[in-house]
Amino acid sequence: MFIYVLAATFYLFALIAAFKMESPLKGILFMLVVVGVTGLLYLFILFPGISGLSVTLMLAAFILKQGRR
Repeated sequence: MFIYVLAATFYLFALIAAFKMESPLKGILFMLVVVGVTGLLYLFILFPGISGLSVTLMLAAFILKQGRR
């Protein structure tokens, strides 16, 4: 039960931060990124086998792509 309250609090703070962005489009994109990242982490925890490995590879590719810019 504690983890659900913690997740709800995190989403509430993310929603508040999204409303404080300088444009509504940036707020929407921020919330989409937050939901996407938490969804990937949830899949990584839920399926620690092959899908966890694929999530790890996708995150590593993203981080390495960001480092090259």
